[in-house]
Amino acid sequence: MTAESLPPAPPPLAGLLAEAAGPCDETTERVLDAALELYLHFGLRRTTVEDVARRAGLSRVTVYRRFARKGDLTQAVILRELRRFLADFEAAITPLPTLAEQLVEGFAVTLRAARSHPLLTRMLATEPEALLPELTIHAGPFLALARDFLTDHALRADPALTRARVAPVAELFVRLALSLVLTPQTCVPLDTDEDLRAYARDHLAPLLAQ
Repeated sequence: MTAESLPPAPPPLAGLLAEAAGPCDETTERVLDAALELYLHFGLRRTTVEDVARRAGLSRVTVYRRFARKGDLTQAVILRELRRFLADFEAAITPLPTLAEQLVEGFAVTLRAARSHPLLTRMLATEPEALLPELTIHAGPFLALARDFLTDHALRADPALTRARVAPVAELFVRLALSLVLTPQTCVPLDTDEDLRAYARDHLAPLLAQ
């Protein structure tokens, strides 16, 4: 793969994350807070945009101006949760001295966070058919955000690396983590943080050295 075949370099990380979350005004935050609360209590299918507007103390028109479809609102909620996770992820791995160690720890952090996330675990357990489209056929925005985040982090940590070299590894990291969240059954022991670290150390970290 050549640099020419890769997508253009993304905007600065802060801008990318801000764009992913949509307008960061108080009203939008109220809508997203209300949607998340209702999704946790009642699920995706039973929650309507009207319910969200009522819980947020806003008119339906106000909500629809920001999110034309319920699917848009759901994506915005998921992207905001991803944005929050990425901030925690970077805080957890940045103190480690090498990029390989950061990748290994990041893999464990990612799976641990996904396995304990209230909305993700609830939806996968109670109505996976409502959530799976957002994490599979409609997951492009989430994958791109996470891939570009990891790529930017790696390039800052090791300026000798190139985007053409790092981006495919970052995408593999994201796709593998998502696959293990959605289909956790595997012949490889991945139950503990140390299991996850060992797997990443053996199978992911070497890719950066190739």
